[in-house]
Amino acid sequence: MSTLRSTATFLDSSILVNLIFETEMTEKTKELFSKATNPVISETVIDECVYVVIRKTARDKGIKSLHDLRKFLKTPEGKEVLKSSIERVLAFVGEHEIEVVGDPSIFVSLSIAEKYGLLMHDAKILGAMVENGIKNIATLDRDFEGIPIVEVLKPD
Repeated sequence: MSTLRSTATFLDSSILVNLIFETEMTEKTKELFSKATNPVISETVIDECVYVVIRKTARDKGIKSLHDLRKFLKTPEGKEVLKSSIERVLAFVGEHEIEVVGDPSIFVSLSIAEKYGLLMHDAKILGAMVENGIKNIATLDRDFEGIPIVEVLKPD
């Protein structure tokens, strides 16, 4: 583990999404992001962010249901939305020099989910933090509050 990782801040997908899109939470998110040292995300955060960008873009095109989204993504226009969503998220990560770490094994994630009462994506995020020696997380969600092995960054 590098020294940078021990001082790193993990960015939950709620942070990236509210910076990629202008929302009512963007100002609060900018404040949290400015406090994040050596920002890190995991593969799961990329997954979640790409999904949100796809859903918002498709919703703007009138596609509301998951069933219709799945059909849409098979079309040339849908494939372009998928490609541009991936590029948008990865460009943001690159522009802000955010390190990407791998996800933990499914067995680590299952154990963490059970121990802390987390949904699987949150358990994978926590597992990535543990495996990389990261104790701080910037998030707008309350999912990580009360977990003794992490410190949740709070706005002033």
